Parts: sequence; C-alpha cells; structure tokens
Amino acid sequence: MQSESINELITALVAAQAEFSAVPKGSVNPFFKSKYAALPEVVATAGPVLAKHGLAVSQFITYDETGDLLMTHLLHTSGQYMAYAMKLHMVKADPMAQGSATTFARRYAYMACLGLVADEDDDAVTASPLSTGQAIKPEPKSAPTPKQDNTLGNAVAKAAGKPTTNMATEKMCKMIWAISHSSLGFDDPTMYDTIDNVTGRRVPKLEQLTFDEAKSVIEHLQSLQSN
Repeated sequence: MQSESINELITALVAAQAEFSAVPKGSVNPFFKSKYAALPEVVATAGPVLAKHGLAVSQFITYDETGDLLMTHLLHTSGQYMAYAMKLHMVKADPMAQGSATTFARRYAYMACLGLVADEDDDAVTASPLSTGQAIKPEPKSAPTPKQDNTLGNAVAKAAGKPTTNMATEKMCKMIWAISHSSLGFDDPTMYDTIDNVTGRRVPKLEQLTFDEAKSVIEHLQSLQSN
C-alpha cells in the first residue's frame, strides 16, 4: 500500500540510506560473549538520519480476517507514504504474548522498510549444533560443578510446584539463547516473555527452567523458525 506518488519519498530514502551508519551492537549474549543490535540501537541509529531527510517510521497494531497485524508506515513530509503489514505470531491470546510478538515484528519491519542490516556477529553460533534443530537428549548424570549448580533453580521450581531433580542443562540454555537472539532476532525481554508464555510461569533466568520446560521452549522456538 502506498500513496499515488512516491517520487519525493524515494529521493529522500535514497539520500538517507547513503548516510546510515553501521548499527552499534549494544546488547550482549551472556553465553557466547558476543554482541548484537537490538531494536533500541536500530531506532537510535536511524532516527536522526530519517529526521534530517524528512522521513519517519510509524508502527501500530491492527487486524484483519487472519488475525493481529503490525502495520508499518514509512512517511515523508510531502505526505507521500509506503505501508505494509506483518502478521503477529502469538503463542496464545493474551497481552504478554501480543507484546512479545509485537517486539519481534517491530524490529524486522523497521529494518526491512529502511533497508537496514543489523545482523549479529555471533562467532559462528548459528552454525553450531545448538541452533540447527538437533534433538535434545538428557545429559548423563554427573557430579555438579560450580557452573552447573542448580540450587537456585530447584528452589524456584519447587516453589512453583515443578520437579526439582531434572533441571535444564547448560547446553539447552545456550540453545534457547542462540535460537532466540541469533535466528529469531529477539531481545532479552522478548525471549523471556516467550518463555513465560510457554511455561505458564515467570522465569527470571534460563537456568531456572526444568528440563521438560526447556524442551518445550526449544520446540516452540524451532516452530517459529520454520514460519
């Protein structure tokens, strides 16, 4: 969808794209120690250049017969515009799920309409087995090490009425992080909102997931990858 004429908008967009700088990677992957660009960094980088050339991006939620949509408008001071819709894929019908899906859609739609690229330099994380969809199997039981101490996770799981003897492995936590951030482009709040929707409880840290919960989260994230 667009205005009858877009010549002035296109001229301004071409000029803006010539000035867009590399988007700084201000968010950190806690498992792989790599950095990536989240939505705030993308908007902060593009915003001043857009304003300079009389451009703006407006995003809002609407719906049609297929469900909820994110509508993104690229606007020019001349009144010319371009717009397109992106379907919101929600885990379930509640405000938290809608917020999670909206954050995901906003980042991709914003970059797409401006031609921005903000890929994560993940040091080959996406090429590792952790993000290729391989089946997850329980790891053999062994004496816990300081890095794998699940004392806090067991306490949280017990308080939530969850099993305390079979917590998520470190490999599963890394896989959840890798798929969420590297493949799906989630920021941390979006990842945790998605986890909360899948598990039905608040999970402040990945290590506090049970094995079965982590398995369900991974399966859900992999289903989003295939959409």
